[in-house]
Amino acid sequence: MELREVALKLGGVVAVVLVLGVVTVGVLAATGAFAAPTVSSTSYEWGAITDESTEIVTSVTVDNPNPVGVPGVVDVSYTARLNDVTLARGERSGVGFGPGRNSISLTAAMQNSKIADWWVTHVNGDEQSALTVDATVNAPGFSRELPAKSSTVETEILGGFRTEGARQVAFQGDPLLTLRNQRASWGAADAETTPLLFSADVENVHDYDVRLAGVEYVVEMNGVELGTGQREAGLNVAPGESGSIDVTVGLDTPKMADWWRKHVTDDEVSNLTVRMYGYVVRDGERQRVPMRVFDRTIRLQTDMLGSGETSVEPVETSQRTDPFEPPSVTDTDQEWGTVTDDTTEIRTDASVDTPDDPGLVALMSLDVRQTTTINGVPVADGSTVLDTVEPGSDTLSLTSLKDNGEVPQWWARHLNGDERSQVVTTPTATADVGATKFDAELGTRESIVTTDLLAGMNGDRNEEVEVQGQTALVVTGVSSSWGRAAPDTAPVRTRTSVRNELTTPVTVESIDYTVTAAGVTLADRSTRVEQVIDSGSSDIITARLVLDNSKMDRWWVRHVRNGEQSTFDVDVEATVAVIGQRDRVALDSLGQQSTIETDLLNASGG
Repeated sequence: MELREVALKLGGVVAVVLVLGVVTVGVLAATGAFAAPTVSSTSYEWGAITDESTEIVTSVTVDNPNPVGVPGVVDVSYTARLNDVTLARGERSGVGFGPGRNSISLTAAMQNSKIADWWVTHVNGDEQSALTVDATVNAPGFSRELPAKSSTVETEILGGFRTEGARQVAFQGDPLLTLRNQRASWGAADAETTPLLFSADVENVHDYDVRLAGVEYVVEMNGVELGTGQREAGLNVAPGESGSIDVTVGLDTPKMADWWRKHVTDDEVSNLTVRMYGYVVRDGERQRVPMRVFDRTIRLQTDMLGSGETSVEPVETSQRTDPFEPPSVTDTDQEWGTVTDDTTEIRTDASVDTPDDPGLVALMSLDVRQTTTINGVPVADGSTVLDTVEPGSDTLSLTSLKDNGEVPQWWARHLNGDERSQVVTTPTATADVGATKFDAELGTRESIVTTDLLAGMNGDRNEEVEVQGQTALVVTGVSSSWGRAAPDTAPVRTRTSVRNELTTPVTVESIDYTVTAAGVTLADRSTRVEQVIDSGSSDIITARLVLDNSKMDRWWVRHVRNGEQSTFDVDVEATVAVIGQRDRVALDSLGQQSTIETDLLNASGG
């Protein structure tokens, strides 16, 4: 804005030159020989623009009422200054014109480097400059200095960067920070550097800390790079907390001359863009984070040689909206590892697909954690860290330990759920991208395991039970189901349908049972029945068999070591009395031998 005003004033300088020319003619007229010519119109335009200078071309229409012309004997010189910095110095000798209407063209060359000199004084003077024009008219026998013309140039080029509203700072489309009260101010400029301080209040709206070691900045104006570099600007804000960021960038003062040339070439329109990217320090080196801490463009428009009006307005720029794409899992293989009395390893190999974003991947590390639940009971937990992640596909190997002590709890839920278990393995990753972290879901793996341990203890039967060499009872059917299991016990409710084949009552005094799984004794007990079945009648004998569920962790160790296969054996005997005669006889209808087969890590729906 300041520079625009300067050029406008320079146009005024040329106008002064014309006035001085008229004054000169007035001097001649004072001799009584001529009537004073007058200036009827003046127009300005930019002339030739080079890397070194910018021409201001002034076209003047002079009306000479005298019948003869003014000879070319008048010399005009002038100097234009801003804050004692000489911007332009012009001289023209032998100025004259003929009778009637005349067109005169005057050209003044301004050295572009002077813009940089003036810029330093303007910034250090709170963006205020004093414009002074001194002029001298010389003719034969006459020399006169005219009163200096002075005015004040005021600008506020940083107004477009000051905002009170909120602005979101996003990382790959995910909001991280809210910036408020953005402000800018100049530092003390010199011939080499113009410091520019940006400050803002920040609030962390992310789920993790946001931390930066500093920023990389680029300041451009119409393609002219006024400043670029790195600045330390420590920022570490916890989720929901607020802080501030202060960054001082350095503009290359001499390049203001290059900007001036481009500004005039581009019809006096300039886009001033400031971009700041965060950086972090990784392995002793600074690495840029693809996150713009500050991104602002303002448009400066002038009409220096015309109306003199100027405008500064923000330019809407498109923000990157691509969402952050964390690594994903395309395939997973799981198997059991080492089994001890206390723990069982779960070994997982996962194919990880990382987006092909080299800049982001160079910053990324993965902290992977895997949990496994069976029927909602956490049974395994493990973690690993990948310090480096390569774009494309890679294999992630992870070992977690399953606590065998949790077997009784999830097995009780297995029995209570109709012998159905849901195994859920959930790997999660925290992707550290230098400035902050993101949660990455790596794909939950689920499997359903079903068993039918009591299948052999249900159905119709035709089993004869002999007492003292004669058939006393005939078992016609059995029905068994699980009671409410707990981590310490697993009851089985049995109903045995029998028919008395004798002419005397038969008493079933007790039922003795032994239950083993993979050779682990879960029960070796007796339950009192004392049920009398009348002669020739049928009845149902009910009994409750109680298994020691707390020993299922021992079963688990043997089961896994045997490739998730084991036997489930139930042996039942009954003590039966007939007319004082008592026998302990096998009750095979309630006994069974079956195989338990599972595939907890890889079974599918069921």
